[in-house]
Amino acid sequence: MAYYQDLREFILTLEQAGKLVRIHRPMIRETEIMPLSRLQFRGLPEEERKVFLFENVMDVKGRHYPGKVATGIYGASREIYALGMKCAPKEIFDRWDAALAHPIDPQIVSSGPVRQEVHVGKDIQSIGLYEFPLPVEEPGYSGTIRTTNQFVTKDPDTGIRNVGTYSGHLRSPNRLLVGCGLTHHGYVHLQKYRERKTPMPAAIIIGATPNLMQVSSTNVPYGVDEYAVAGAIAGEPFKLIKCETVDLEVPAFAEIVIEGLVSTDTFEPHASFGEYPGYMYEGSNDMRPVMEVTAITHRKDPIVTPMLVGLPPSDNHMLMVISTEATYYRFLKYASNNPNIVDVAFHESGGGWNYCVVSLHKTHPSQPWQVLNGISAFDPVIGKIAIVVDEDIDPHDPDAVNWALSYAMQPHRDVRIITGRSPALDPSGSAPGSSREVRGYPPPEGASAMLIDATRKWPYPPVGLPKKEYMESAIHLWGELGLPPLKLKKPWHGYTLGNWTAEDEENAELVLKGAYREIGRKMLQRQVKK
Repeated sequence: MAYYQDLREFILTLEQAGKLVRIHRPMIRETEIMPLSRLQFRGLPEEERKVFLFENVMDVKGRHYPGKVATGIYGASREIYALGMKCAPKEIFDRWDAALAHPIDPQIVSSGPVRQEVHVGKDIQSIGLYEFPLPVEEPGYSGTIRTTNQFVTKDPDTGIRNVGTYSGHLRSPNRLLVGCGLTHHGYVHLQKYRERKTPMPAAIIIGATPNLMQVSSTNVPYGVDEYAVAGAIAGEPFKLIKCETVDLEVPAFAEIVIEGLVSTDTFEPHASFGEYPGYMYEGSNDMRPVMEVTAITHRKDPIVTPMLVGLPPSDNHMLMVISTEATYYRFLKYASNNPNIVDVAFHESGGGWNYCVVSLHKTHPSQPWQVLNGISAFDPVIGKIAIVVDEDIDPHDPDAVNWALSYAMQPHRDVRIITGRSPALDPSGSAPGSSREVRGYPPPEGASAMLIDATRKWPYPPVGLPKKEYMESAIHLWGELGLPPLKLKKPWHGYTLGNWTAEDEENAELVLKGAYREIGRKMLQRQVKK
């Protein structure tokens, strides 16, 4: 089955799957769009979240915009993410594994819908970036309007592209502030251009097919072309078109492309905006490079695809969670030579990156630390709190993880603190007003991470729930009584964990038979006086 040709085809699929809400009434981009989009993340379980398509967008001054705004389209839920991959949710890791192992080189084409309208020169200076209804993310607190989409750059030494998800903060019709972290590959490219004392060509993509957003939000190894990995997810080459004014390639079927040159010697401070730790980012001391826009191309009536970023959960966090889970699953299982990895979970409440739990089929006491050391080695930002649990613990369920933390580990023995890491945008890393360099690596040892082995160290008694057969009977009875649908969490039945004797089993069987007095007689024979 062929992959989606463009975002619009994906929208139709979402609608057919019951995952799209069309909103026809006029919606004000400064005050109404994002608050409405936020409500489902604060008030609905993940499986009930949907994509909102705003078809009638205006601003506070009464201006109506052509085109539409789609929120949550890339990651409102795990099911929507899976639809973007054209697979079942349980197949996501396998699809990622195959895509990273077997990239498909992109295909250059001569034309595409993204060229239906082309703006250069005076067109950009007059309206430029203000043509599009980018919504205000946190009305009442946001001091900036931005894109949070794919940035395309190229290594000037190798010519290999990078496609990363960064922010572009609007400053004028033809000027953007580039929000790219110090540890990101796009920043590596910027440093290389700085050494050459030349500006860096860049292109911003808005409204690509979901496979590109999935890949650009993932820690793909440096030097691997994200377009090729996105093509492998689709099972076919990604169709690219050359830019109008810079030496880069962009999706031929994207909704909007913004081309430009990123200065290596001109910087501006941030204004406040929401970030993935869940707080507003106050960046008055954080100087970021300026991008001069040289061309804007787009489809007629383009669809804008903003990302919800602030307090988790959000579609940005879900994207980060699933993509990071997939790459870490592959790394820990294969690169770190540990085939006993069962599952990897990054929690939305941890901002997508900070809180990592791995379930493990442990066959040797060294394996939890092999996993924990691998997590800390993969990236200097990801995995501030890393936990390994036994295979019967659902790493995605906070209650199950807290159970393991409470009764399967001792802090003095099973917890290690490591330093030498970067807090990125974590506000606990440095005090307000710190420079960008200090925020990136607080002196003298950088930031830290906590590694926890929360696996059981010896056999335990059975889990304190009825055996499976009795719980299954109860589920059948539940249905007969017409009670509300169940969403069972592991563990939902009891099971043994090694510390259970034949006598324990015998006593349990006697209780089931109503032979309580027999147990009393047995225990009477063991009665002692002290």
